Amino acid sequence: MDRKNLKYLQWAVVLSLPIWAWSGVHAEWIPAEESNNCAPAPENLRGDPENGRDLHEEHCVACHGLTGAADVVVMHMDETPPNQSDPEYMKNLPDGYLYLAICKGGEGIGKSYVMSPWGDFFSDQEIRDLIAWIRTFSNT
Repeated sequence: MDRKNLKYLQWAVVLSLPIWAWSGVHAEWIPAEESNNCAPAPENLRGDPENGRDLHEEHCVACHGLTGAADVVVMHMDETPPNQSDPEYMKNLPDGYLYLAICKGGEGIGKSYVMSPWGDFFSDQEIRDLIAWIRTFSNT
């Protein structure tokens, strides 16, 4: 793409932002801790795995690894996170447990305090999306 076309594209994006924001395409974001106190309705807790992948890569990979295998070295950890790609381990964890672990953090499920609570950061839908993506590691 030449400079002239790139400049037109940049202006098109800038000029369309107010229209996009006004259109309501981006729904109101409410953290899960506020919307449901980390206690979601018992319906399907699996959201959009593609969105979950993006969230995982941005916020979770540093400790859990790209494939959930916890194959990373993190100096501040008192214990390595469980291998989320292990089907034998993951098949015994209900989605509600994963939801609570993400929302309330390690201490919320009796595990390490190093796993931060994300309920004030992720929305209910984002946690559901993460669960869907995490389940792809083990096909469970």
